[in-house]
Amino acid sequence: MKKEQNAPNADVYAQLRLNAEKVLAGLANKQLAQGKDLNTVFQELQVHQIELEMQNDELRIANEELELQRMRFAEIYDLAPVGYFILDNRGIIDEVNTSGLKLFDAHRTDVKGKRLHNFVAADSADEYYSFYNSLLTSAEKQSCQLKLRTKGGRHIHTQVEGTAINKNSQCYITIVDVTEAIEASKTISETKDRLQLALEASSAGAWELHLPSMNMYLDETNHRICNANERGFNNTYASFIDLVHVDDRYTVDQHFRTAVNTGKEIDLICRFINNNMQTCFASIRGHLIQAENNAEGHFVGIMWDITEKKRLEEQAEQLKRDQQKQITTATLYAEESERKRISEALHDSVSQLLYGIKLQLNQVNEQNRIAANARLQELLDMAIKETRNISFELAPPILEDFGLPATIEELCQRLSTPHLKITSVISGLRQRLDLLLETTIFRIVQELVNNCMKHSGANQVQIQLKRNKNIEITVKDNGRGFVVSKVIAKPKGSGISSIKNRLSLYNGRLHIDAASGKGTSVKIIMEV
Repeated sequence: MKKEQNAPNADVYAQLRLNAEKVLAGLANKQLAQGKDLNTVFQELQVHQIELEMQNDELRIANEELELQRMRFAEIYDLAPVGYFILDNRGIIDEVNTSGLKLFDAHRTDVKGKRLHNFVAADSADEYYSFYNSLLTSAEKQSCQLKLRTKGGRHIHTQVEGTAINKNSQCYITIVDVTEAIEASKTISETKDRLQLALEASSAGAWELHLPSMNMYLDETNHRICNANERGFNNTYASFIDLVHVDDRYTVDQHFRTAVNTGKEIDLICRFINNNMQTCFASIRGHLIQAENNAEGHFVGIMWDITEKKRLEEQAEQLKRDQQKQITTATLYAEESERKRISEALHDSVSQLLYGIKLQLNQVNEQNRIAANARLQELLDMAIKETRNISFELAPPILEDFGLPATIEELCQRLSTPHLKITSVISGLRQRLDLLLETTIFRIVQELVNNCMKHSGANQVQIQLKRNKNIEITVKDNGRGFVVSKVIAKPKGSGISSIKNRLSLYNGRLHIDAASGKGTSVKIIMEV
């Protein structure tokens, strides 16, 4: 709004003075005609002059106050946080405040004198015309929501209210940007829809517990989980506790009471009897929403059926127990097999050699002393060699002292015979590995070589050990081979099971390539 000042010019003042002199002259003549003397007339004129001056001062003060109020109104109008518009009966904007200009991201020249319709989005045009026609034809305040278009082309959602000043003359309109509120409402609605979809997908439902009344509200999903419709649930906390499995009621009640008294979150698992009259497991979670003015709030949360999850967990736990049992059984079987092998080795080699030495000692006499001593010496050397071989197989000291490559080479030398040649090719193992890992690799190689010696009938065995990103172990023989599927399905010994148990510690993989009459190749990859 602009301040208009129309200051009178000198001619106007002169005319006013002339009119005043005429009035005073007429008044003086009237007073003289009534017989009053000049002093009395002059005194009365002075009193009138003073009265006029006082009235003029009062009018001037009142005018200044009006001007001040007008200026204050103009400032309030211009600085108001909402957009104010004055429209004529054609919808043209006569006045607009600063907030209105900011609403359209425009200058005053871009808005003033333009139709408000020019800033209305196309999909809100009909609603705007209906709103403005109602303003012009009704004395009541009108309101609507419009989508407006700023000068830069941006669309905003607004709340518009207006009233007619003079019917079919001018209208005052306020426009408030409610884009954030509309978007927030839309986001809340979308979030609510997503939450509902998530609850439906997870077989979960919402519940609410009002603390002042201890009323408990369950949605349809929770009614189904708890079989509430058939068991007398009446929206009270006590009736909800009655829905809980009898063995879990006390725990659930104590958990809820503790949460109510302390404000802690609710997080528990309990059992219910569902609609199919079967025991089901449910997870209940919730937290306190505090009311205003320190009044008692209410708990809200979700409850979902985790029966299938519990079943899978129990299956996984049972599988874990079964696997542990199998590992323990295989370990015990391997220990017993190892003891049996050691016993057989001692019986067949060292014991037989010692028995032969005893017989030779019984046959020693003067005539054959030299030959007997030579035979005894040979038997003792063989006994010592067998004892060392058994010791090497049980716990080779060379492994700890010199590492895996030297131990593999020693294994090849010790187990090679005139009828079986064992060789090794080792690469990438210049640096020592962890002792446990080296021991595991040695035991795997030892087991594979023993299998070749016992079952393959081969005369050549090659050990390949390579380390790059992973560790690769390959043991090949030229023996009779076998049908892999039968051995894997029903292993006769503990060799394969023992190897698999060791590989499980290092995420290892085992592949057997064999065929009858074509030899066998076992490849192992260990991730380290």
